[in-house]
Amino acid sequence: MKRIIHFILCGLVITGTISCKKYLEIVPKGQKIPQSFEDYKALVENAKAHSFDYDNQNQVANDFYLIANGQATLNLTSINFNWQETQDRLQYTSDDAGYNGAYTGIFIYNVLVNNVQNATTGTQADKDRLIAQARVGRSMLYFYLITSYAKMYDPATAATDPGVFLNTSDNMEASMKQVSVKEMYEFILKDLNAAMPYLPVHPDNPYFSGKGAGYALLSRIHLFMKDYASAASFAEEALKQNSELFDYVNYYNENKVLADGTSPSINIPKYEFRNPENYNFHYGSSYMQVQGMYISMLRESDSAQYDKGDARFKVNFTKRALGLETIWTYRRRDDVNAAGLRTPEMYYVKAECLARAGKIAEAMNVLNTVRRKRILPEFYADVTATDLAGAIALIRRELKCEYRGTGLVYLDLRRFNNDPQFRATITKQEGDKTYSITPDSHLWIMPFSLNAMAYGEGLIQNSK
Repeated sequence: MKRIIHFILCGLVITGTISCKKYLEIVPKGQKIPQSFEDYKALVENAKAHSFDYDNQNQVANDFYLIANGQATLNLTSINFNWQETQDRLQYTSDDAGYNGAYTGIFIYNVLVNNVQNATTGTQADKDRLIAQARVGRSMLYFYLITSYAKMYDPATAATDPGVFLNTSDNMEASMKQVSVKEMYEFILKDLNAAMPYLPVHPDNPYFSGKGAGYALLSRIHLFMKDYASAASFAEEALKQNSELFDYVNYYNENKVLADGTSPSINIPKYEFRNPENYNFHYGSSYMQVQGMYISMLRESDSAQYDKGDARFKVNFTKRALGLETIWTYRRRDDVNAAGLRTPEMYYVKAECLARAGKIAEAMNVLNTVRRKRILPEFYADVTATDLAGAIALIRRELKCEYRGTGLVYLDLRRFNNDPQFRATITKQEGDKTYSITPDSHLWIMPFSLNAMAYGEGLIQNSK
């Protein structure tokens, strides 16, 4: 596919002569071709290398609420939110910020992987470390693409299920091949395994991945491949690197006056970027880069998904009347780590794998470790389960409360849609209408945009 990279980056300004075109405006230091180690390192701190737009996916997952007026307008958002399978999403998908942003980030990481060894400064250890960190970033973006735009990994069909374009070149004119789901997973694992020996224990800041991020991503990949033993092992290794949990109870108590108020917008200390839970940091959509999840909405009934005394809910949401509707709106502004890797996910993976191994009580102990940092003591009680189904339900409920709006709830739904034991049709009521979505609905797979199809030579559409 010779023109796709140029198409994706066409909004950026070419900053030099024709020989510089592959470096464009992604170079943050003085608009120049990277030469020194510091030049290349600066690429990693560019927001375009850390953008994961899950907006469309979150609509299908109903992660946030779309008000009645918004539902009345027929567009991509309302089609996804109300699971209107008979509507053709392609006519509303001329372009796709998530798809374009992912390949922009991949291009940046390709520049790093392919060229850092030629940097004019930096030790060999410095270069090996930065290349490894770029491999982790590239792997995260390819995982975003393969789990958004293709079928879920199924060992029986993955070799023939069409996936997404794979590109490792930093040449904008290079051809790309649409690989199978199996081939993409194999590439991601190969990239991560190549990176692991060179990742630092303590990276410079959350833009740069360390060993904890590498293990965490390996755990996530193996979980989606249904290799629960490996997922558990890598989650354990990640938690050995970092098992810290942000004390949301303390954060609430320190900001109690504002948190207990009804203001639709509260200015309290930001913590997301320096959160001790972070293995690495990645923004969500361009909107989230500006103001986080601010003004995202929940139905009033959705508040019941949170325990009474859940500090996350008390800090982040407030009740509002919006026309004839009563809703809850997100009111805290912060640079949300919407698509990065954090320790709670590893606790949930560990808990799920323990439960699948029949160790229900141990699984609940792991889950309660996170909950104690989230629920105010006067309301807290350990959750318990007696069987796998009950344990899985509690783990998934906690994940939804923790990761709402980040894309991980969508990924969780897609993964369990691929599990014969837990796959289920979801039904909801919106006004006087009832909507349902089956585990096999094509709506779970994001369609390639019209522009991607036009520029993607040989690209096979996986959805509609």
